[in-house]
Amino acid sequence: MNSESNALKEDTRIAPSRRRFIASALTTALGASIADIVQPCRLWAQACTNKPGQPNCSNPGDPFKSVGEFRSKNKKLAVDMTVTGGWKSVATIAGQGYQCCPMKLRYYAAQERGNGGAKWPENPALPGPGPTLRMRVGDTVDINLVNSIDPTLFPATNSAPNGCNLEKDQNGQTIYPGSDTPPSCFHQDNVTNLHYHGTHVTPDGHGDNVMVDVAPGQSYPTLFTLPLPPPAVDPDLGHPLIMGQAPGTHWYHAHKHGSVALQLLNGMAGAFIIEGEFDDQLEALMPGLAKTEKVLVIQQLGDSIMIQPGPPINTCAGGDPCPLVNGQLQPTIEMRPGEIQRWRFINATMQQASYLTYRFLGNDAYNASKGGPFPSNAGYAPVIRQIAYDGIQLAPERYNDPDFGLAQEFAIAPANRIDLLVQAPATPGKSRLVFRSLHGKPPAGCPQLTQVDFLLNLNVSGSPISPAMNFPSAANYPVMPGWLQWDEKDPMNQNLKSRCLKFNNDNTGRPGIDGLAYDHSPHTTQYINLNTAEEWLLENYWDSSIHPFHIHVNPFQVLEIFDPNASTQVTLKAPYNWRDTIALPASKTDLATGKITPGRVKIRSRFVDFPGTFVLHCHILDHEDRGMMQEVQILDPTKPMPPPLPMHS
Repeated sequence: MNSESNALKEDTRIAPSRRRFIASALTTALGASIADIVQPCRLWAQACTNKPGQPNCSNPGDPFKSVGEFRSKNKKLAVDMTVTGGWKSVATIAGQGYQCCPMKLRYYAAQERGNGGAKWPENPALPGPGPTLRMRVGDTVDINLVNSIDPTLFPATNSAPNGCNLEKDQNGQTIYPGSDTPPSCFHQDNVTNLHYHGTHVTPDGHGDNVMVDVAPGQSYPTLFTLPLPPPAVDPDLGHPLIMGQAPGTHWYHAHKHGSVALQLLNGMAGAFIIEGEFDDQLEALMPGLAKTEKVLVIQQLGDSIMIQPGPPINTCAGGDPCPLVNGQLQPTIEMRPGEIQRWRFINATMQQASYLTYRFLGNDAYNASKGGPFPSNAGYAPVIRQIAYDGIQLAPERYNDPDFGLAQEFAIAPANRIDLLVQAPATPGKSRLVFRSLHGKPPAGCPQLTQVDFLLNLNVSGSPISPAMNFPSAANYPVMPGWLQWDEKDPMNQNLKSRCLKFNNDNTGRPGIDGLAYDHSPHTTQYINLNTAEEWLLENYWDSSIHPFHIHVNPFQVLEIFDPNASTQVTLKAPYNWRDTIALPASKTDLATGKITPGRVKIRSRFVDFPGTFVLHCHILDHEDRGMMQEVQILDPTKPMPPPLPMHS
């Protein structure tokens, strides 16, 4: 145990609550937290203060603050993105009421290139995401990623390329890596790279390349152009594109296999907003919409991955699971009566506890139903219209669909994004954006959401908005561009090849796909011909958890969802929604027979424009780091087979 843990054990100044007692006992039983740093905030009795108003910590109800934005200039976004580390003051209310907790975290510090370029963060002691990057389709991304992590600040991590982190309990007994083996184990926590989640660009070279490792003291440049809509000709490919870059709410985050979970938990993520024709059409329908837009990055910050010794080993996020918005705890957004704003939500968390469903409730309705199911009468609450999933606009039919565009509840799993039009009530008042868990509880030993169940406050005041604002109708809602419409008559879309991927475990109980943990071999690689379409069945064999399936470069349409734990099933209709991440429902096991009925999702996708190597994986990121990932190689049949890439260590 580290010195902080010993201090906690010996500290008698604060009488522990039952939760702290259980948590402390758990820490002793589990032995250690992965990687490097202090015990999670909820266990750090003597280091946290329970007094609101502490320096650098946000307080519940503070005014909402936007993250600093870097915008492209002259069709280029030139940024130096530096990964560094330091102490942050993280506000939380999970478990013991308000606390302001110091955490030692890795984070993004950035500066726009050129004289007088903007810098982020304004205050390094504040937690939260990296700068918001805002561009338009057709613009060029020119980002130099610099790894300036001081390894002495985070020393307890395995830096060897082919080793795993070594963790011992207080008795000196090794509790990790157990049966975990490279490359799918926690390791190289100070090595990083950068993934542009939601982009349709080359995965090789200096594109959206997650197969590179950037060690402390090294840098790696990114340089690619966001594709214009077809029939635009890609300057590098030299021929017309089949798909363009979907304008929408995307994001960037660390993606070094073996350290993804910890670095996301530290906060290494940010919004990547790509604008295009869809935004122009919305602005024409609702002038002024862009000026009041809100970008909301949801994070659950922590300093360690918790280990429950096996076999099999179980892992989850350390720290408190209390969700923050742009680093703030339950901030307050102000609107005028009748006003419509566009809110862009990004779930930049790493863990199962963040799979939540959200709904606005008036304060009276919230107080009457606190902790229970959403009431049928939301009371004083805004009306919402969903307009996009994962940065891709809904078709007009889905915008007018009670299960999607018209729904007043929305769910976002880790890595999902959702765009809403939010219309304030016609009179002044207050409400909250409340959440409820969608799937059971985290595994034993993992932090849970307690005594907190709303994300933010909404305060409506002042004079009514004038002129009056109205939602788009189904008739004038922007149509889907042709390249996002699935033409059943297109030869590419006929005779689809089928695949089935089973999200389960390897023979040691480690997270895997088709019984194998990722090992950079042909057995954990999907080979697909360029400019083809396929239909995939994705199955989840875990009772205890969803698995948010994510694939890079090419989005997919969701055709069917089967949840064996649901009393009724949703029937999806064409035109189907596009996504790049979809939560695979948990399985259900018959206790009498032992038969497992997996949760299932059927998707179809077009693997077009860009050959190269990228990955698919579960976006509960400790699952990914430990093996629930595969490579995808898109092969151009007109060219020789490319040589194997170095092992992604």
